[in-house]
Amino acid sequence: MFLCRRHLTFSPLTAVPSPSGHRPLRPRTPRAPVLASKNPPPRPWPLPRRQWRWRCSSTDAAQPPPPLVEASVSGGGEKKSFWAAVSLIIGTAVGPGMLALPSATIRSGPAPSTVAILLSWAYVVSSIVLVAELSFAAMESGGVDEVSFTGLASSTLGATFGGVVAVVYAALSFSLMVACVAGIGSLVSQLFPALNPALANALFPCFAGVLIAFFPFKAVDGVNRVLCGLMLVSITSLVVTGVSVGRSSMLNSLGHACWSPGAILPAIPVTVLTLGFHVITPFICKIVGDSVYDARRAILIGGAVPLVMVLSWNAVILGLAGATGSARFDDPIKLLLSVNPAALAPVRGFAFAALATSLIGYAVSFPKQLEDTLQLIVNRFSPTQGSVELSDAGGDHGRNEVVLTLAVLIIPIFIVSFFSTAFAKALDFAGVYANCFLFGILPPVMAWIHRSRKKRSPGSCEDILPGGNAVLLVLFIVAVILAFRH
Repeated sequence: MFLCRRHLTFSPLTAVPSPSGHRPLRPRTPRAPVLASKNPPPRPWPLPRRQWRWRCSSTDAAQPPPPLVEASVSGGGEKKSFWAAVSLIIGTAVGPGMLALPSATIRSGPAPSTVAILLSWAYVVSSIVLVAELSFAAMESGGVDEVSFTGLASSTLGATFGGVVAVVYAALSFSLMVACVAGIGSLVSQLFPALNPALANALFPCFAGVLIAFFPFKAVDGVNRVLCGLMLVSITSLVVTGVSVGRSSMLNSLGHACWSPGAILPAIPVTVLTLGFHVITPFICKIVGDSVYDARRAILIGGAVPLVMVLSWNAVILGLAGATGSARFDDPIKLLLSVNPAALAPVRGFAFAALATSLIGYAVSFPKQLEDTLQLIVNRFSPTQGSVELSDAGGDHGRNEVVLTLAVLIIPIFIVSFFSTAFAKALDFAGVYANCFLFGILPPVMAWIHRSRKKRSPGSCEDILPGGNAVLLVLFIVAVILAFRH
């Protein structure tokens, strides 16, 4: 920053004896101009809420307070929004696979499957809360407003293993986006049969890419909320339709219960994949607020809505199966349409909204993950240059985000257009790695390493997931069991 000449040159006043005997004037030293600082001066009033609740220790007084996370979303300059985070969680957690869940729970019956769904939800939410805890810790220690799963893995597991996790995680996120693009393209082709398949695959991803890359996050949040509203209206319509047809048999269906592990366990991996939203958790921590407790509250509220939807849909379809005498069925949607063909429109509306909101969630969080993965690869193969950083200047960083956002949405369009089986293959890959490795085994392992290091530090923050190492061990064992089930 350049200063004008009048700020740099001055002439001291000559000390002339004053007739009145007063002291002569002292030369006036020019003040340095006040520059805009990235770290504002300390406020004269206390902050309303701290990010972490610190345990008391003998050295707490000497420890500076944790750095504050910026109160705006970088890039768009938008204020953080708790409800935007909640709507993003709802949209991403609910996928079209929820409609097929009753085909895996029909063997056990309504009561055992309800217990299995509740336990699966508790497992998923606990694992996601661990990721949020790690994300806020990394944001505080690094002084940044966003982290990625690659950064979390590299900081806790080391650069070598973190690189493996980064590649697998990037492949997982990309496969989920391919699955969403394929599903949306299939729905658009059903509504407009004369439309070119490649154009049908490209319509919504291109719209989402332009929206995310060139519009503020408030516009993205508005579209996501509208789609969430469509999804809630559609699933409510489907549940009401099912209850109106089979309400007399829903209570009778409660009498069918099979508590054997062979009947209950097959539904748990499908439920975990249906209710999970680990992929967007670091981005949720960026926009939810200034406290990790805000993130936990958003996870609980946003995760409870999909839970209610899954429980109600499962109960209705199992009741219909008892009413129609379909003890075994492969497609719950066909079962519902067989008793009421008018339910086709809500089914399509729900499937489109679920896929669209999931695609938006993946698209806003994947560019940061891809950027950190590329950064890790560059540093890995450039050891003589030290830590090579991608350009983080304002203009260059913004252009990088635009390019990455458009790339991660355009490339799946070509894959889906030229490989007709991409939807099934991508879902298979996502199911295996999401449940077994990345979102099952790694979160408790990384949390245990992080908490072990934290205990050796002078000041330690309180764990937002209670239970200590015992809970981490339980989560790890459940993840290993799910891995063998796959």
